Amino acid sequence: MQIKTQKNFLILFIIIFGFDLLALTGGAAYLIHPAQYLFGNLYGYIILMALLGNIVLAYLGGFTAKTVSPVKAAPADKSMRRYLDYCYLLMHIISMLLIPILITLASSDAQNKTSQSIFVICLYNFIFLFGAANAGLQIRNYFINRKSNPEKPEQNQSGGRGNVMRWIAVVFLCLCLVIGFYFSYIILGKSTGNMIEVFIPEYAVFWGLQMLGVSLLINRLRWRNNRSVLNKIILAAGIIIFIICMVPLASIPVTIRNADAAYREAFGGSSLDDKTIDEKPGFMRHPFSLQDYFFGTRTFDYTVRENVLYYEGYYGKDAGIKLYFDAYMPLGDTELSAQNPVLIRIHGGAWTMGDKGFSNYAEVNKHFVNQGYVVFDIQYGLNDQNPSFASSASPSNVKGNFDIDDMVRHIGIFTSYLSDHAGGYNADLNSVFISGGSAGGQLAIAAALGITGGKYTDILDPRLHVIGLIPFYPANSLSPNVGIGGTPDLIDPAALVDEYSPPCLIYHGTHDGIVNPKYASILQNAYKEKSGAPCALLWMNFASHGSDFFTPGYYNQIFMYYMERFMNKYAPL
Repeated sequence: MQIKTQKNFLILFIIIFGFDLLALTGGAAYLIHPAQYLFGNLYGYIILMALLGNIVLAYLGGFTAKTVSPVKAAPADKSMRRYLDYCYLLMHIISMLLIPILITLASSDAQNKTSQSIFVICLYNFIFLFGAANAGLQIRNYFINRKSNPEKPEQNQSGGRGNVMRWIAVVFLCLCLVIGFYFSYIILGKSTGNMIEVFIPEYAVFWGLQMLGVSLLINRLRWRNNRSVLNKIILAAGIIIFIICMVPLASIPVTIRNADAAYREAFGGSSLDDKTIDEKPGFMRHPFSLQDYFFGTRTFDYTVRENVLYYEGYYGKDAGIKLYFDAYMPLGDTELSAQNPVLIRIHGGAWTMGDKGFSNYAEVNKHFVNQGYVVFDIQYGLNDQNPSFASSASPSNVKGNFDIDDMVRHIGIFTSYLSDHAGGYNADLNSVFISGGSAGGQLAIAAALGITGGKYTDILDPRLHVIGLIPFYPANSLSPNVGIGGTPDLIDPAALVDEYSPPCLIYHGTHDGIVNPKYASILQNAYKEKSGAPCALLWMNFASHGSDFFTPGYYNQIFMYYMERFMNKYAPL
């Protein structure tokens, strides 16, 4: 029985060693020559298996010492092995928190032209190297010691102050597991109704790996009591959290299949079946790459002008405000001729907070400027009268007692500025798309339909020809909930849909607890009843509000695939 156990461990070590070598080879190749699809889309799953295998190996380190390494080792050697396992598990836990943060910061930095963190890629390679070395050492020990007699089980020798520190660590890690259960609660659709849900489902793979590492480290720290009921409960808790956190990833094929069907029903399949689109610069070949999820989606060089002033208010409500925009322009646009389609992006934030740039997921700007669009990321006046948002970090230059009408008017001022200065940005005013998320989605709808329907061309410049509308989880009808009024059909711009409305592509998460998904359905139904233009609603399974915040995440990747084909259908590049 013991020989069979030894062989089973040997097979496991060889498998883990193989995944680490493959992951390390791919990671080194990526450092030298970054490619979006190493080994097709298989490399991302190799990364996942290597990360999972390494923490299992570190957890089994003490147990396998009793079966695979039977020669009695010096206490110092056993202690060193044990602490190396502790160090690896701790590094894994910290890395699974640090990596998504660094990727998010890099992707949202307008000046980071690659949208990637080189430290993240190097950290992955170090993890794979560490794991391969650890697995290789276990394999070596098996062949060296396979004919020896087993030693007595390793005992935990620490005591006194060491035991106190150990139990402090155990208690802290148990609290982390409680947080993991809270995250799982959100992932399964139990909305909290607050912004914490923005940071959960799209990062779930990292949280799952982290929490599994937490539970395994707790068990290692309590190794003397490895057969205790508490250890089994903790291990089961980590596995349950991990499985729940994998649910959004596992649902990706269904999400893609449903999105594909919804897109084809509305717009036909020509823009999806045309394989020449895959070869265009900056376009995605597939709706999802797990490798990009781990490393970050890569962008390429562009020109950006940040903080361009387009309006300064002197009178009435507008006194003292200054509104800016960032312009992203493709490289090589030296002639001042209108030739690039335009994407205008409007940030969200409950009409009271938020900003362009980081708050508006700047990697989306980079993604589309790489394809040949000129992208404008704009500010507008925010309402500062709600005490619940009084301490928001939004810039002071945009705050005032503004209602929805004022915000749409500010966006209209930008449309006039753009119309007057289009040549300086190579902007084609006949090919304009407007997009925004949440409150920005509601304002994007109001601006786009206010122009195309002609009802608000007194404040929105009719020189812009809006050919596409792309709202993300639009907060239609909800501004009165935070004390912000306005004209009814600007508060709920679905009322502005008419026969002149442009084609529309909507993003919404099935588990959005802040903006009820029904408002996206209301907008789509308004299109079906009042407009001849097509409108598709793409549902993101298990996605919460703001679930595109992690731009390399599965939700944003999937939607970007369909969004870029939607835009290319109406403004071919």
